[in-house]
Amino acid sequence: MKKIIIIGSGLSGLSFYRYINKSIYNVQCFEKNNYPGGRVHTEDIDGFKCDIGFQVLLNNYSEVKKLNIYNKLDLQYFNSGAEMYFQPNNLKIYNPLIHPLKFLKSDIFKIFSSKDLLKLLLLFTSKNLTESKVANLFKNRFTEKSQRLFLKPFFKGILLSESLNSDTSFFLKVFKKFATGRASVPLKGMHTLPENIINQHNIDINYNHELVNIENNFAYFSNGKKYEYDILVIASPLHSIKKFININIPVKYNSNKTIYISSSKNIMSKSILLVPDEKFHTNSIQCLTNISNGYSKNDKSLYSLSTLNINAKDDELLNEFKHITGLTDNKIQLVKSYVIKHALPQANVELKSKDNIHFCGDWNTEPSIDGALKSGRILAEFLNKLK
Repeated sequence: MKKIIIIGSGLSGLSFYRYINKSIYNVQCFEKNNYPGGRVHTEDIDGFKCDIGFQVLLNNYSEVKKLNIYNKLDLQYFNSGAEMYFQPNNLKIYNPLIHPLKFLKSDIFKIFSSKDLLKLLLLFTSKNLTESKVANLFKNRFTEKSQRLFLKPFFKGILLSESLNSDTSFFLKVFKKFATGRASVPLKGMHTLPENIINQHNIDINYNHELVNIENNFAYFSNGKKYEYDILVIASPLHSIKKFININIPVKYNSNKTIYISSSKNIMSKSILLVPDEKFHTNSIQCLTNISNGYSKNDKSLYSLSTLNINAKDDELLNEFKHITGLTDNKIQLVKSYVIKHALPQANVELKSKDNIHFCGDWNTEPSIDGALKSGRILAEFLNKLK
């Protein structure tokens, strides 16, 4: 029986482990951290659950459905739509497919023209787009007001792209997913997604094993151990793979920063609050404890603030949070700050197998939870056919 070593227990590595045929291969998984999931992880800090960067889980991901674990995550839902910071009163819109009555009472015509709404409907029914980049798509088809108030801040936050230079093919998938599904978080944090994959499929992981070298079919780790393999699967981000494999591929990522803030006051709804005003670094603010009470073990509310400017200082962002929400100094406290430099790959990369070394990750499918899971499944199915 051939031996496979998996490097990395992120979603692509876990997906590969789940789908690989264990009657053909002897499989071991190694992880450099003391926890699984890669970036899909949640930390316990001062009685709060803090995901590593603000993340949501859509309830209509096809790969998560294949794993049959949605019903184990106890999903807690955001309002489908958004609230926009606007003076003197915030504007609200709701997804008509999810909240038809709220949609009728919303500020839809203060944001979109009738032509904008028609073009959104046409976008929903489109299979191909003439524009290659999202920025050009918005500029060519929608009014300046709809772009400024909703389209740009919403999709900048989703794609983590200030310039909206992302491909429209991926944007179209994301747009339709959000239109037909709902954004959520698991009751006890995003880390329950990888943990449920592990538990359901009895995945065994060797933690605290950081790969340092590959030579002559041996994987060498920082703790001094080495393991022989017949097949090596590196389920890691591209910038990590380049440490061990000589690949001439430019590695570019979109970045973001998230800070978590606690307060004794709850002043928000279950909607994401977008901040269209470009004088702020802030892209969006969410009250996570309004979505899931599992994010706090005390009586305080937990907010997250996200920005695409990873150089913005915590104090600057806290001041913006106070200005936008109206909460005062004695009612708020910084819980945790995360800078994620390698949040999403900017473009798909095709990295071919090298001898008996194979690769998987969201960078070779699409930059999403579904993309990571799909990448691991496809590689496993390929190796299962080799036997």
